[in-house]
Amino acid sequence: MSLITPTNLPVTDGSGAENWQHVAMPMLRNVPVHRPAIGLIELTMETAMSGELHRFLDGTSAGIYTSRVPFSGTTVGTELSKMGDRVVAAADLLPEAEWLDCIVYGCTSGSAFIGHDRLTTLIETVRPEIPVITPIGAVARALNALKVRKIAVATPYVTSVNAQVAGVLSKDGFEIVSGAAFHTEDGFAMMLMPPECFVTAALAADSDSAEAIFISCTGIVVGSVIAEIEERTGKPVVTSNQAIAWQCLETVGAEAPSNKFGRLFSRRLIV
Repeated sequence: MSLITPTNLPVTDGSGAENWQHVAMPMLRNVPVHRPAIGLIELTMETAMSGELHRFLDGTSAGIYTSRVPFSGTTVGTELSKMGDRVVAAADLLPEAEWLDCIVYGCTSGSAFIGHDRLTTLIETVRPEIPVITPIGAVARALNALKVRKIAVATPYVTSVNAQVAGVLSKDGFEIVSGAAFHTEDGFAMMLMPPECFVTAALAADSDSAEAIFISCTGIVVGSVIAEIEERTGKPVVTSNQAIAWQCLETVGAEAPSNKFGRLFSRRLIV
């Protein structure tokens, strides 16, 4: 029987590593090497968010460095709240502070239950002095930048989660005038929903009194239909991931290459 010769043995025929040419080290780049340099804390089962953020940040020099926080995929208050106890460990797996411009917590409903301030405090224990962006906080800032107060909301969530999201926005000074939802708690199903279904949901949520439409959830793919919804309703549209990408750009003073993903990208962050 013939033996197969391994292909990963050290080279011993005189052309080994000791004979390689020496190349001088170049001048190193400054850190952060991307602008914005985003530390993203995603949910363990998340597959939609990074793609959406890259879509909104296309044409910029942004970089996204990810970590994961354990989540069951069941989008109800008890499960969403549990992530608050796990976020510090996830944040500590991100690059060190000097490599980052901001840190994003990647769950809208989770940020509504845990709270923007608590998430910021928790993340700052391991990555101090780095701006923390949460979906619910970014959405509030986006709506302020658009100078709207009366909001129609479309979500994939069940009623209890819808109430929490609406309650947080109400405390931030917005009036939820109408809404529509798919009423699912299955986070895996949310990631598989086609973008076109959110056109239907947004149109169902809209009302005469609404000044803008907010489509909630970081785990959905909706960027490709924002322009269509704005055109059909004549109103600005804010989505969770769009608002996050916009705030990341605003944090470092970078402009979006275009406003093809919504009127928001032509507005400035109000500090």
